[in-house]
Amino acid sequence: MFTARWSLFAKFAFGISLTVILFGIINAIIVRNSVSSSLNEEFEKRGYFICRALSEQSVSYILSNDQAGLNTLINEILAIDRTISYAFVLDGNGEILAHSFRENVPQGLIDLNMPPDDDNPGIVSITDSQRPGVYLRDFSMAAMSAEMGIARVGIMENEIREQLSSTIASLWLMVSFFLLFGLLAALFFSYTISRPLKLLSEQSARIGMENIQEGLREIREAAGKPYYRIRRLFGISDEIDVLFESYTNMLKRLEQAYKDMNQLQKSLLQSEKMASIGTLTAGVAHEINNPLAGIAIGLKRLEKDPGNTRQIKTYIAMMQEALSRIEQVIKDLLAFSRKESFQVKPANAAELVRQSLKLALYRVKSENIACDLKDETHGLMIEVSPNRMEQVFLNIIINAIDSVTEKINKDDSVKGRVEIRIKDIGDSVAFVFEDNGVGIKRESVSKVFDPFFTTKDVGKGTGLGLSVSYQIVKDHGGDIRLESEEGLGSKFIVILPKNR
Repeated sequence: MFTARWSLFAKFAFGISLTVILFGIINAIIVRNSVSSSLNEEFEKRGYFICRALSEQSVSYILSNDQAGLNTLINEILAIDRTISYAFVLDGNGEILAHSFRENVPQGLIDLNMPPDDDNPGIVSITDSQRPGVYLRDFSMAAMSAEMGIARVGIMENEIREQLSSTIASLWLMVSFFLLFGLLAALFFSYTISRPLKLLSEQSARIGMENIQEGLREIREAAGKPYYRIRRLFGISDEIDVLFESYTNMLKRLEQAYKDMNQLQKSLLQSEKMASIGTLTAGVAHEINNPLAGIAIGLKRLEKDPGNTRQIKTYIAMMQEALSRIEQVIKDLLAFSRKESFQVKPANAAELVRQSLKLALYRVKSENIACDLKDETHGLMIEVSPNRMEQVFLNIIINAIDSVTEKINKDDSVKGRVEIRIKDIGDSVAFVFEDNGVGIKRESVSKVFDPFFTTKDVGKGTGLGLSVSYQIVKDHGGDIRLESEEGLGSKFIVILPKNR
């Protein structure tokens, strides 16, 4: 399922934008209502006082039937405020006594607004049909009484509408400023927060035991970058700084654990080698004792007949051959037992198996086990650590010999057999070790590579051979698996890449 992914900046920006916009909308509504109410109240007060002044002052002119004085009064009223659009005075019968219009007063305007009583004004909002976009508010008030006369004043509302629009525009300008400031703040904080987190995330994704030192170096360098220094203003730490410190300490502990594990693995490898040598001690002793016995016999013969030149030459050649055999056995044993770092180099695939078989040859012969090696790769070279792979193959061969020997001890009619095949399978090489020994129970097959697990009797196995072999093969980028059936035998398959 696809999951939408937002950056930290996008989340900050969305949250801040939503908050600021909602704040702006709510405040715009509140301000609009509040300002509109205040302006309307102020506007109506102003219209009331202007209309009242006209009605009070027009009384004497109405009583004296002074039309010229009324016209003068209306002109003076118009001069008071430029927002006054018109003014006129009616008599008790609704006849026009004086007005500010260039021509006649529109009839529709005369009947539009009459005061509700002698004390309170009438107020009506109208639009100017001759001037689109001009809004007016008509005020009417009785001159002493409606029977005597009525004063009417029209004041333009556009000013208060413009003031209201200007106030709202100023508010939205302020909201826009806060929104811009908020987005810049979101960018700043998301950068200073996300950069350290991104670094830790990238490190976590690609950190391995081999590059812990590189990870520690990158984190130390990051602590000197501007985005990290800004976060540490005034020396104040926060949760991200704690996370940074904790992650650094974790890498240091991992580094130390890796060193300890490597040291332990080296010790374990060497211990298992020594255990394998201990298992082969009888065979090694036999390989050395036989040539030594031949040398001892040759020396006795030479001692009895020191003058026999032909015999001397014959026995010297025999003793030299015996010494060469002893030298080769010791050389092979020392090569196998020495400590060796993990160094990969080209090696002959079949020769690795032959070298391991050499060390187990006596046991193969003494147990009368048929051992067959089939090399289908014809001398193929692969990149491995030779000493370590010989240890793997020797462990598997010893296990096969032990399994076959156990079966022979139960039934002496069994013909023991260990078959080794080396196959080229494209980019890899498969080493197949198959025996007809006692096999392994089905429930135990999945446990054979676990440390200290063994199917052998107490004292006959450490339970580490296959576990160490498994780790060596994995270190080479290969795979090792077991197929076994109780009573029929086992098959170990080791797959190694040709090139690393």
